[in-house]
Amino acid sequence: MNYKLVVKAEAVQDMSEAFEWYEAKLEGLGSEFLDVVDDYFSRIVKTPKLYQSHGNQRVAVLNRFPYKIVYEIEGNAIVVYAVYHDKRNLKKLMDRR
Repeated sequence: MNYKLVVKAEAVQDMSEAFEWYEAKLEGLGSEFLDVVDDYFSRIVKTPKLYQSHGNQRVAVLNRFPYKIVYEIEGNAIVVYAVYHDKRNLKKLMDRR
């Protein structure tokens, strides 16, 4: 099945904040972060059930950066609710919808 990727506004904001933080630390690191996230989005779209499930939602753990992607399979769409740092409260972020 071909899945459509839908990234919610909150997840876009998460990525933007992370990009800015990494760019402030080292020029180009923010872009590397976004490249890694994009790679995971591609993996999720290809095999959405690959990552651990928490009820209806799934969580993909990034390797290079301490971030996780919270998403859900809704019909033929992959809906991304959060791209968040490991130190944040997962329960709170999983309540996004």
